Amino acid sequence: MNRIFLLLFLIITPTLLPAQSSFKAGWNTYQTGTLTQEYVYTLTNNDTTKLVLTDSLKILASPDSLVTLTVTFPVREKSVYKKIHFFNDKKQIARVEEYKDDNLLIARDWRYDEKNRKISHVEENKVSGSVFRKTYDYVTDKKNGDIIVSEISQFNGRTEFYTKSYYDKKGVKYKEVRLNDNNKDVVHIETFFYNDQGKLKERSVYFPEWKVTKRFQEKEGSIPLACSKCLPVGTAEKITIAGRLSFIRRLLVRNMAFLSNGECPQFEYTYKNFTTCDIIVSTTNNPANKKVIFRYKEKTPR
Repeated sequence: MNRIFLLLFLIITPTLLPAQSSFKAGWNTYQTGTLTQEYVYTLTNNDTTKLVLTDSLKILASPDSLVTLTVTFPVREKSVYKKIHFFNDKKQIARVEEYKDDNLLIARDWRYDEKNRKISHVEENKVSGSVFRKTYDYVTDKKNGDIIVSEISQFNGRTEFYTKSYYDKKGVKYKEVRLNDNNKDVVHIETFFYNDQGKLKERSVYFPEWKVTKRFQEKEGSIPLACSKCLPVGTAEKITIAGRLSFIRRLLVRNMAFLSNGECPQFEYTYKNFTTCDIIVSTTNNPANKKVIFRYKEKTPR
């Protein structure tokens, strides 16, 4: 009972908690350089005042940003989820650990070659004991200069499939060929299409066995440029964690005509004060709802 009360306290009244000056990640304790708090709400289209909290999290980062701890508090669960990211000195992801409460669930590790290219990815499920491994090899096509990345995927030491991914000279992936465990028979061929801003808008998958092609739209890349903008908050009001709900409501009211634009059935707008805060308003899979994210970042006092 005490644990449930504490969890509710963390979710509902995080502004009353003192700043966390340090955090533990793995065997070490790190000083907190920045603290980011994020709250995710659902907003019904016809109601600009009722915001329903669906998730909240906080991200603690070391002063050099090479270690981050993300703590998530799901609204409908008693458990707390933690994710630790470790980066190498070139800011490449090196290890990720996922916890439920204090129990390690999954550990992922990445390795890179001298050209900073990923050469291996290992995922260990600490609950089931299973190990998923991928290794990568790189070849340059002498005809056009494109890069072909060959991948071997193994599960518990057994090869499951092979993959060849094709990248153009700008590093944009345009094709992927999946082969079965004999590295010969093609399972499917996937082609990638991008919008003018370089975001993936569609994937086309061809299955040779059935001679069938399926197309999949990608939401982010399908949003027109006019419906995906970064905008200033547009007010001199001071934004605080404590006053976030009132501020979000006022922001939505001021921008309701813009957010209700019939020419943008899908949209994502990010409102920034360019110092501490982002408010992201976007559509969801449910046309009747909007998704509102309030993200607040602050440096931890020394």
